[in-house]
Amino acid sequence: MNLEFGEGWVKHPGGVLGVTYPVLDARLVGEFVIVLYDYMAFPREGPSRNLFAYGLDGSEKWRAEDIGQGRTDGYTNFMSEAPLVVGNFSSHTCTIDVATGRVIAKVFTK
Repeated sequence: MNLEFGEGWVKHPGGVLGVTYPVLDARLVGEFVIVLYDYMAFPREGPSRNLFAYGLDGSEKWRAEDIGQGRTDGYTNFMSEAPLVVGNFSSHTCTIDVATGRVIAKVFTK
């Protein structure tokens, strides 16, 4: 389910989540608010790890792990919610374990 968001906030069924980084997209997946932040807002020396999950109470549950691609390792878009699949700037499609933020599969797509 797509969620409403703006500068500094994401609105979800449990309320409004305050956020620090610019939001590219946000989805409600099960009982998690999954937020995809703009990878350009993170330090450029390494992976941005810009995909986060929050509980409906606003608590951070996880930050998705990187896929080992260094500076080009940043998540770019949602492709699917069930399973949770996201695109990555390094030309990979990544399946993320929604309960833990672990990358359970990655496919090079270029």
